[in-house]
Amino acid sequence: MLAALSGSESWTVGEVAAFGWVLLAVMVFTTPWDNLAAKWGIWGFPRGKYSLRIGYLPVEEYAFFILQSANVMLAIRAFFHFFPRWLNYRETEITSWTLTLLAVSIIPWLIVLAQLRWLRRRKGPRVNYALHLAWFLPVIYAQWIVASPLFVAHAALLALITGAFGLYYTVADLAAVRAGTWFFDESQITGLKLLRVLPWEEIAFFFLTSLLVAQSYLLLLPSEQR
Repeated sequence: MLAALSGSESWTVGEVAAFGWVLLAVMVFTTPWDNLAAKWGIWGFPRGKYSLRIGYLPVEEYAFFILQSANVMLAIRAFFHFFPRWLNYRETEITSWTLTLLAVSIIPWLIVLAQLRWLRRRKGPRVNYALHLAWFLPVIYAQWIVASPLFVAHAALLALITGAFGLYYTVADLAAVRAGTWFFDESQITGLKLLRVLPWEEIAFFFLTSLLVAQSYLLLLPSEQR
């Protein structure tokens, strides 16, 4: 449906490249994150609920990475098709100042890391999933350093895409967990749940990853198409 809504115009080389690079980055970045969580037992999958496992994850989980990312990027393309005024053609220029900011940003992240380690020692395994989400934050943060004018100009689009897909996958996962498709280790989540079923950490994951994919796609698109 999203592919059809994105319009009849053909894809440019730049769009295809951005789409492909995001999908590759998602697989490379998310695969170790999700496998590590499954290895730790933060979540698991009943054997009767999947077809084949690669590493610690079912193949359906890898497919989810691709499908979520494709949905977000196709939605952005559809919005640009129907609302061409949203295009602002922002250039992304990486200057020496940008690189300096990226280098200096290591300092606050080292402080954050120290705080997270302190929280883990104090709270124990209950914060494992919450801390695991920190995997995504440095990338989101670094992208804002590199392309903050672009993201500010497209703040409404980013908010809409993040909100829509964060909500969509929350509802879908609520149904999946109720059906026993997968489960969470109660000792590794804080215990705060939506409708006593879905941990808040899982909901945060959907919003964070939708935002990250949307930002990455905008960042990699040619300036004349964003």
